[in-house]
Amino acid sequence: MNKPLTSICIPSYNAEKFIGDTIRSILAQTYQNLEIIVCDDCSTDNTLQVVKSFTDPRIAVYVNEHNLGCTENYNKALSYAQGTYVKLLCDDDIMAPQCVEKQVAAFEQNKDKNIVMVTGNRAIVNEAGKLLFKIIHFPRSGIIEGRKAVRRSIRSGRNIFGEPGLPLLKAEVVRKTEPLTIKYCNDLELWCKVLLHGNLFAINDILFSFRLVTTSETVRIGRKQWKFLNQLIESLAANPDYKLSTLDVAWGKFMAYIKCYMRNIFTFFISIRRGEERKQKQKNMQAT
Repeated sequence: MNKPLTSICIPSYNAEKFIGDTIRSILAQTYQNLEIIVCDDCSTDNTLQVVKSFTDPRIAVYVNEHNLGCTENYNKALSYAQGTYVKLLCDDDIMAPQCVEKQVAAFEQNKDKNIVMVTGNRAIVNEAGKLLFKIIHFPRSGIIEGRKAVRRSIRSGRNIFGEPGLPLLKAEVVRKTEPLTIKYCNDLELWCKVLLHGNLFAINDILFSFRLVTTSETVRIGRKQWKFLNQLIESLAANPDYKLSTLDVAWGKFMAYIKCYMRNIFTFFISIRRGEERKQKQKNMQAT
């Protein structure tokens, strides 16, 4: 099988605690024809020192002249990609060793099927990397028409395609899309824009682990998550190319509100548990 260059783009910011694990998960990939792009958004911690401690020649580091914010740093990181396929990977998440190999194979073995994105299932882990639960949106592997996949995600009120780091995209299609504009759900915005150009291939394997960090932007904005997702749904509905019905939009907004409420309850209890663990750790240290 041909081994096309695949770009792994990491938009980083103050990620010294986890970015080492993220890079190691890339270096451990069974697929080796990679370029690893770290686009740092003026971190104020030791993120760059951690990144530069890796000597693999495939790693290229770019530092923004000033802080751009999450969405613009996503756009910037993608702009450096030179590969046939491209993946965004958050600076605290982890790919399974065969993630890229399986996704590239899906593209290469279905060249006549107009595949523009390959995704799979994912695991949710805590800050220590311990499994919390698995999310299985795709129990069977196969092709889903792009607009149908977008409609399915909108009606579910959540991002079924996965956080940055899970989907692999056709780079030439990414270059055709408009820059990302919506905060928080900017990954879903990109997936939807890409899927206007072709089909989704879903793999029924766990390919990626999303790390739930209690200090992350996702947790910090809390109930505003629904506001941004609502904004995205309205933006998609205004584009006739997506062919979203009034029912799709109404049901999607309702489900988004419910899922946001449940997500915030879950992260609230995770935060409490994490705080208790820290206190216990401090007590143990003082006792010794």
